[in-house]
Amino acid sequence: MLRDGWAVRFAQTPEGRRQVLSILLPGDVAGGDILLHNEVRVPVQAITPVKYCAFDTDDLKAIADRDPNVVWAFMGICFSGHEASEARIVDLGRRNAEQRIARLILDLHERLTARGLATGDTMPFPLRQQTIADALGLTQVHVSRVMTAMRALGVIRLAGGSLTVLDMHGLRDMA
Repeated sequence: MLRDGWAVRFAQTPEGRRQVLSILLPGDVAGGDILLHNEVRVPVQAITPVKYCAFDTDDLKAIADRDPNVVWAFMGICFSGHEASEARIVDLGRRNAEQRIARLILDLHERLTARGLATGDTMPFPLRQQTIADALGLTQVHVSRVMTAMRALGVIRLAGGSLTVLDMHGLRDMA
């Protein structure tokens, strides 16, 4: 479980191209598949310095045997990850670049706010354009153009590793 910092789960194509599957924030579980498969099937890469808490799988299984609520909590985490994956599929298949980036920003803001890691409309934003491109199936150049346009329209401001949503209504309309 990530305690501090940001990371990504990703897949690598045979040609060496990377597809970011999810952006992990503090409180997210990385490598939960080890409980079912005894191995981590999806690599995780830190994009900022991270702190994490590792659990012994045998201990977790013993706890789950004693307390069925743990199983339900884990299932909730899995289902929320599944729902996020389905939303990302829709983004990749049916939304344009502006909509994808706006939805990513809104999703991150919502998740960070829920965890007490955003201050109003300002949140940490250590993502590089290449990571955003890898997450959204875009080129880095296209991400740069869209982000520049969003700044020029006064929808967002990027400064010092933070992103501030200046026009939440406008960002939601874009998404």
